[in-house]
Amino acid sequence: MLSERLIQSFQPGDQRLDNNFTQLGSPWLGNADRGNIFNTRWELADGGNGIAGTIVYSDRTPGGEELFMAGSWEENELMKAEAHIYKGNIASALPIINAVRTAQGAGLAPLTGTLTQAQAVAQLRSERRVGLLFRNVSFYDARRYGIIDPITSGGGVSGAVVVDGTGHVNTNATINYNFLDYWHVPDNELAYNLPSADSAPVVNPKVN
Repeated sequence: MLSERLIQSFQPGDQRLDNNFTQLGSPWLGNADRGNIFNTRWELADGGNGIAGTIVYSDRTPGGEELFMAGSWEENELMKAEAHIYKGNIASALPIINAVRTAQGAGLAPLTGTLTQAQAVAQLRSERRVGLLFRNVSFYDARRYGIIDPITSGGGVSGAVVVDGTGHVNTNATINYNFLDYWHVPDNELAYNLPSADSAPVVNPKVN
């Protein structure tokens, strides 16, 4: 099922949301022993909802699905935008984000004017989440942004939308993911490829 946090990542008025998702009549609730994170009010619209010129995320019609196996133009462009933002060239980043949104038929007004770095980063993260959906980058982005770190280390998210086990919608939840970012290198690999003194760490220092 679709994450409430995914839906929350879309900017208001984004046609990609309207074209690809349908709100359920009542929330879908998963197993209680798995927590609230999987509960959702949304489902994916197979083949889209018919908005011309807007990307379709999923189509089960034979030959209708476009499966991304590696990088894409959108990912390359958003990496360029991210580099510009963190170098302080926000004015150079915004047209790149706008171009990706235009190419996917988002229908959003172009980002213009003066944005702070924090505002530009928020737009970039939003676009990476929805513009690169189903392209296997979301966990790596969350790790890179520190979201999977414990809240005590600056990770987690606040203001999150969560549906609880009774179907109640909380729009201001705090989530402490506290996920492991890297696994140790397996022992059988080290048996055949011994690390040298200047090798990268083979044991995650965050694991006791």
